Amino acid sequence: MGRWGVVCLCLVIVGTARAQELEFSGYFENQFFPQELDGELVLQEYDRLRLDMAVDVGENVDFAGDIVYRVFHGKTEYSAFDFLPNRVVEEYLAGMRMSFKDLPPMFAIRMADEHFLDNAYATFYFSCFDLRIGRQQLPWGAGYTWNPTDLFNDKNLLDPTYEKVGVNAFKLEVPFGKQGMVTGVFGVGEDWESSVKAIRVKEHIRGFDFSATLAEKEGERMDYLSFSTIPMQRRLVGGDFSGSLLGLGVWGEGAFNWMEREDNFGQYLLGTDYTFENGFYLTGEYYRNGLGETDEERYSFADWMRMLSADGENLGRDYLSIGQSYPIGELWNWSNFLILNINSGDRSGVFFPWFDYSFGDNTEVSLVGYLPFGGNESEFGSFGSGGFARVRVYF
Repeated sequence: MGRWGVVCLCLVIVGTARAQELEFSGYFENQFFPQELDGELVLQEYDRLRLDMAVDVGENVDFAGDIVYRVFHGKTEYSAFDFLPNRVVEEYLAGMRMSFKDLPPMFAIRMADEHFLDNAYATFYFSCFDLRIGRQQLPWGAGYTWNPTDLFNDKNLLDPTYEKVGVNAFKLEVPFGKQGMVTGVFGVGEDWESSVKAIRVKEHIRGFDFSATLAEKEGERMDYLSFSTIPMQRRLVGGDFSGSLLGLGVWGEGAFNWMEREDNFGQYLLGTDYTFENGFYLTGEYYRNGLGETDEERYSFADWMRMLSADGENLGRDYLSIGQSYPIGELWNWSNFLILNINSGDRSGVFFPWFDYSFGDNTEVSLVGYLPFGGNESEFGSFGSGGFARVRVYF
């Protein structure tokens, strides 16, 4: 949707708001992001406006949606090679008999201004099921930092709870028993094979939520030798659980993936958390990544590029995520998070000190550091330090 298309859509919506009793809300967000790149400090900033709308169309139908507009400032163009160890870059260029000036545009990373329909869906309520049609949120899985069963969203380790982009899909929910639910999702592709199909069965048993997932999705893998994309069918079987045990919150999630042209792999996690009486909160999560390697010397060029892509897959096999949070005042919250690659051939990590401040009822301020450590060719040690300051004002 073009810029003027978004403007016209907003005018039409506003013009009909009174007749339809349309409710508006949203927020403005500014994020300032300094980071170290090749030993130099580079600066980036964006302004983001999100406009939410919702309306009860009838007794059994409602509509909700939101439009997002984001503008970038500062350094907005990078090369993927800026984030790779020198040895990996040199080996790739030597193998391809290329120099930096010969690199194709596919290695360029551009933070372009954007405006898009983030979510827009209608929900139909029936006596035996609910049907949602349109661009919608599909958050699956019990994990915090990772979600092996989620084929719909990409997670950012820097901010894993940040809102996800909507997915175009049909979603059918059929309740059963007292708390059970069967969810079916269909995302339209060019044909049946390229369409996303997923079904999830969820039930509550003795204080625990359990779910099982079957899914199929066609993705793409980039061949960095021929500079062409290869379609890749992926079939997933997985599940998750969450509940409380001996006063601890516990959860787990796992999935096994059958790949059309690559090795099959599994991804699994276990997590726990606990809140003390004074509000001090602790959490931890172990993640096993069957795609990963145990030694940094075995990370291939394709592995590094996959980590930097939308797939965002980690390079290593075993990880720990540890977090702590504590309210240090009526308006301040202090947190620390640590992600560790615990494989013997890597042992790198990244530390996130995090402060949240409530500046009034409708304003939030977040100050976050990004402090990686490890060897120059390790997963996290190859990146420079950084952080971000975020201000969000709701209306």
